[in-house]
Amino acid sequence: MTDNVQPPTALGVLLANTVDGVVQAQAQLDRDALGRLSLYMDTPEGGVALPPLWYTMSDVSIELELAASVTRVDTAAGPGSRLDARLLNPTAVSLFGYTAASGLKVSLRLAPREAATAVPPLPPAPPAPG
Repeated sequence: MTDNVQPPTALGVLLANTVDGVVQAQAQLDRDALGRLSLYMDTPEGGVALPPLWYTMSDVSIELELAASVTRVDTAAGPGSRLDARLLNPTAVSLFGYTAASGLKVSLRLAPREAATAVPPLPPAPPAPG
């Protein structure tokens, strides 16, 4: 029997790649709209053309159910641990149930921020001498 289970991935890498995928999808939507805008602008006067539609992913929510494990790693700073995650193995879930494996549910929400609110807050002022 062939096991098609993917190797575990560090959770931080998985989440970063997920966010990168959403950003790439939005960039593709933007490129498509710009291409349609060029066609619209090039339509001769009196011609019929629909203006392009702009789609934005303004609030993206992603939920992942994963099998999780903690892996001991040795680094230059000494021993440590890493949380690894992989997609649930459907065979194991159907045979043993979700609770038989160490599970992890991750919710990820991406929402745009206005430029003024994207700046981190200033550190508190030092106390006055006295």
